[in-house]
Amino acid sequence: MVKAVESKLLRWLRVPPEPAPPEGTPGSVLVFRAGRNYWRWRILCWALAQFGILLLVLFPLLPLFTRKTPLAGFALSALLATEAALLLAYLIALFLTYHAQRLDYELRWYIVTDRSLRIRSGIWSVAETTMTFANIQDLRITAGPLQSYLGLADLEVSSAGGAGAKEPGASTSHLARFSGVDNAEAIRDLIIDRLKKYRDAGLGDQDEPELSPEQSAQELLAEARALRAAAEAHYPKTSS
Repeated sequence: MVKAVESKLLRWLRVPPEPAPPEGTPGSVLVFRAGRNYWRWRILCWALAQFGILLLVLFPLLPLFTRKTPLAGFALSALLATEAALLLAYLIALFLTYHAQRLDYELRWYIVTDRSLRIRSGIWSVAETTMTFANIQDLRITAGPLQSYLGLADLEVSSAGGAGAKEPGASTSHLARFSGVDNAEAIRDLIIDRLKKYRDAGLGDQDEPELSPEQSAQELLAEARALRAAAEAHYPKTSS
């Protein structure tokens, strides 16, 4: 029943199917998910928000308990009819938003290959980010106090210019975020290891146009920064 409802909701929202793996060898594809505590935190925030909305829906009934002279006749009928309509709309929204929260959690795709990574999130507005290892410059783990308590963290991967997507329909971004994962350090170490192998193998240099001296200097500078970022990611000075 739940799966049927969520399937219909996905069709109604026109959410595309699971993303294709980004550029890389098929055997290297790894898919990561947000941590279970990330779902618990999201559902807690959702429940608190729904409770607040319920109080607003019920607020018009307050005069029934505070007026010295109770409402009667048409005024009472109009109030009760309005409240019934509001409660019905609230229950429908409660049902739909709960399943939307579940889908938003379950449809977070964090995909890493030996050459690139791809992140897709969202159901109301689907966002997909693709980044090749040739453009990665920095990896950073962040976690607030509550995230640390829940055993979660965000892994932020930044690129030189976001020009790494070579596949049709793939968007690029200067920042890719693995949000709410409970194995951020393991994902970071995996990307660093594959990034090193990628660059040691000289991948990404084939069929590229000849660069001007200025462009070559810029690429050398970008590579130097990337290597420095990778080293600092292995041994971060501070990690929260």
